[in-house]
Amino acid sequence: MKMRFWQKTYIFTLILFLLCLNCGILSLTVYTYKRNVQSSENTASAEQYYIAMSFERDYMDMTSSNSNSSPSLLMNSFGNHYGKKGILLAFKERSNVIYSNFNEDIQIGKNSILHTDIENKHHIVISSEICNGKYDMIFAKNVQSLDTEFRSLMMTYIITAVSVSIFLAICLYFILKKLSEPLEKLRKTTEIIQSGDFSVTAEEKGNDEFTLLAKSFNSMLSKINEQMSSLETEAAKKQQLVDNMAHELRTPLTSIHGYAEYIEKANTTEERRLIAAKYIMTESERLQKISELLLDGAFIRENKIEMADVDISRVLSYAVQSLSLKSEKAHVELRCNTEYMAVKGNETLLTMLFYNLIENAIKACSDGGRVSIECNIDRVIITDNGRGMTSEQLLHITEPFYRTDKSRSRAEGGAGLGLALCKQIVLSHNAEMNFKSELGRGTEITVIFTTLQ
Repeated sequence: MKMRFWQKTYIFTLILFLLCLNCGILSLTVYTYKRNVQSSENTASAEQYYIAMSFERDYMDMTSSNSNSSPSLLMNSFGNHYGKKGILLAFKERSNVIYSNFNEDIQIGKNSILHTDIENKHHIVISSEICNGKYDMIFAKNVQSLDTEFRSLMMTYIITAVSVSIFLAICLYFILKKLSEPLEKLRKTTEIIQSGDFSVTAEEKGNDEFTLLAKSFNSMLSKINEQMSSLETEAAKKQQLVDNMAHELRTPLTSIHGYAEYIEKANTTEERRLIAAKYIMTESERLQKISELLLDGAFIRENKIEMADVDISRVLSYAVQSLSLKSEKAHVELRCNTEYMAVKGNETLLTMLFYNLIENAIKACSDGGRVSIECNIDRVIITDNGRGMTSEQLLHITEPFYRTDKSRSRAEGGAGLGLALCKQIVLSHNAEMNFKSELGRGTEITVIFTTLQ
């Protein structure tokens, strides 16, 4: 089983803390013990020095008084006196022991200090020369209390270390468990997302790094959702485009196939054959127009458009002039009121844009209709008093193959691609195109330019 991040942090933090704690307490205990040993050595050395000086003084008094007293008696006296105080003494002359109240032989060099066990008790043994080097005095003092105190310190250390370790382990467990809750919630959120539910969000509570991580995660998730929504919308539009295009192509292809079969197999007059051939040509031209419009839209989307200074009033005048015959035939009045306005753009595409918009306005009008074109400052406004559109139709008019009146558009050869192409041209010029319309009262189209000369 893999350990989680907070569990790893818990174990490593606990181990590190306990290691530092135990090393610290143990070092303090050992340091205290060594200080006590040093203090005991200093005390024992002072006592040994005092005894040695006292013995030398008494020994000098004894030798100067020409007394017949033996040095061994003096040594015995000192041994008995200090033996009652727990101090062991031994006197040697060269390597011969003259007096000793030790129960065992102690091997120690001259003028040295030694820690050893005597009768299973810790003693400090000090050796020194006395009486001008005639004798060696060995001094031993019981310091068993040092070991007892050290064992007491060690026991205190163990109890303290265990208690602190248990307390720290419990506290650290709950602290890290609590601190890692945001990370655990984030993990559960990712599992939900992994299952396919992108509607969840990470909890943003607090002001720490986990909160910042949750905010970044939510921001990323929001962008992913937006991207997915955009992709779904684009996929739906593409599918709709394919469906509409298939529907749009099916009608002329069916007509072409039907009339071609009629010409081939039907026993009819030459006049009827010519009528059928004319229908085939008409439907073929319609297919050609659809392909050209599709290619124009693809070209605008995928290529960089060459821009130059364009006089919009001249472009509008040309479009009005080109459509004048069509407007007269439809009994629609064209009014053009333009001022000089120059923009950065592609003249061919802008001509195509306004030609399509004005042509659609003419088609929307009935006999006696009117189309007005105005140009001033930074915008072009095209208004007609035709049949108008509903708010629902306004939402879809720039979609490929969408037609507000399918039967009318087909009769006139429309494919529903004109406004989709216009939208591409407007976007390529960083311009804006807005529609206002009311059913039965006409439509107003406004093209606003931001790239004025």
